Amino acid sequence: MRILSLYWGINSSASIYIDGKVIASTHEERFTRIKNDDAFPQHAINYCLKEANISSNDLDGVAIASYIQGFDFTVLREAHWNIKDYIKEQKEYWCPKFNENKALSKVEVFSEKIDLEAYPSKYWKENIDSKTRNEEFIKDRESIVAEFLNIDSSKVTRIEHHRCHSHYSYYASPFREEKVLSFTIDGMGDGLNATIGIYDENGKYERVYQTSEANIGRIYRYMTLHLGMKPNEHEFKVMGLAPYGKAKYGQEALDIFNETLYVDGIDFKWHEKPTDSYYYFKDKLEGIRFDNVAWGLQSWVENLLTTWVKNAIDKFGINKIILSGGVAMNIKAMGEIAKLEEVEDIFVGGSASDESMAISAGICLAEDMSENWNSKDINPIENLYLGPKATLEEEKQTIDDLDKSKYIITDTFNSKDIAQYLANGKVLARCADRMEFGQRSLGNRSLLADPKNLKVKETINAMIKNRDFWMPFAPVVMDKYVDKYLVNPKKLVSKYMTIGFDTTKEGYEAMTAACHPADKSARPEMLTRELNLTMYEIMEEFEKITGRGAVLNTSFNLHGYPIVNTPKEAVYVLENSGLDGIILNNYLIVKVNKDD
Repeated sequence: MRILSLYWGINSSASIYIDGKVIASTHEERFTRIKNDDAFPQHAINYCLKEANISSNDLDGVAIASYIQGFDFTVLREAHWNIKDYIKEQKEYWCPKFNENKALSKVEVFSEKIDLEAYPSKYWKENIDSKTRNEEFIKDRESIVAEFLNIDSSKVTRIEHHRCHSHYSYYASPFREEKVLSFTIDGMGDGLNATIGIYDENGKYERVYQTSEANIGRIYRYMTLHLGMKPNEHEFKVMGLAPYGKAKYGQEALDIFNETLYVDGIDFKWHEKPTDSYYYFKDKLEGIRFDNVAWGLQSWVENLLTTWVKNAIDKFGINKIILSGGVAMNIKAMGEIAKLEEVEDIFVGGSASDESMAISAGICLAEDMSENWNSKDINPIENLYLGPKATLEEEKQTIDDLDKSKYIITDTFNSKDIAQYLANGKVLARCADRMEFGQRSLGNRSLLADPKNLKVKETINAMIKNRDFWMPFAPVVMDKYVDKYLVNPKKLVSKYMTIGFDTTKEGYEAMTAACHPADKSARPEMLTRELNLTMYEIMEEFEKITGRGAVLNTSFNLHGYPIVNTPKEAVYVLENSGLDGIILNNYLIVKVNKDD
């Protein structure tokens, strides 16, 4: 069975599934170079078909994640919006709608943002003036996708949003052939923002709870805006800011959030339901310092989620859990859930927000198309190295374009050479093997450095990433050092940087530059030899030189751009930043430093 699946929204993505295995998955942004691009994922689709060595005519089906998507949302291209645009949305769209009961059209409010040129341009232009355009587009996406692929529209199916979320973490998890409790929670998808489901020993899924009242994701989004950061992109910055707040000063903010949503059993209910998710809080939070607002918001989220999960485990008697959806990207909250006595084991899929549905929508469709479905026929999603890998010719062409007087270029290098550079304080970036799927680099498109060296942290912040001063980096930790470096009594496995952990004294000392300065926590990628052999060998050599079993890791990109895809993009970052060198599949390129 050959199934193409896609998500068309903020961080549009595509994936290909063949005979029980996810073959390839990637994001449109990696080709267009527009961060979180929400355009139709045509480049991602073409890559997936090419990687699988099939044409669209070979497909048995195509899955689109989510039943519902609005025409107006799609042509307004919110991935291109800036902070001022989101503030305008509050002032001129949401506030009049909620507080003045005005029926407004977003395309009228944002007429200057309408993009009718992106694919499918003809469709946008023909329907922009239709009064029923939003309702029609929900179904028309099937024919748009079919036309792009030149296949019959009967092959294209929409899959429900939260089912996609749940299936993603389940099929990426190690919890097969046993009962699993599944939680999904996000801003909103197909009219819901939270669900609970149960997978039995055969992988059969039953949803036991759903709601549209769990407004955690939406409130967090607009508190991101309140703090002067970009919604749908910078929520992780608010999470990183929160540990700098103090309970003594942040309690006032927490009290304000506590006046609204609360958990009753497994249900989300309201003490007082805000009329909107921005002005209601903006007015009440006025005068409370930014870090304490972040502390109060994050504490509120953690309290809600831990109570919800605890109560659900008590109710259903299943203590192995999985989580998905945009709110599951909050690694601090996932860490607090992991600490619960009731939780025996926990798994959060890598990059479990909406883009991951591009992967799971195909699995859902395979389930629907099978006469005798057996979940055991689905291969586990063992890693997220599902994107493109550069060819030797691509790398040769990139090398030919370099000014050789500025670089030391070698095609005879090994893991020991790389480790020695890192131990000497150099910051190297790796653009090799298949690119990772998701928002977090996992070694193949990563900036790497000595995790103990605070000086390289300053270099990365100031000269490469232009990162906010309060934001931590993250460590890759070798499996044999997990117990030494992380407080992890349950022996949890987190190979995709999805769960926050406290560090041990030894761990913090060994990887200070890769931990959060305020609370000494870490967001680790726990690395095994099987997961990424080349990275593991680099770390083994680094361990021999330094005695440390971790390296600092952050995504390989310039500020405001997506993670690099090609050798050409890798060299562009090298030439336009303070990066010391790059590691390709076949070449090691290091800047000539006249001071050495």
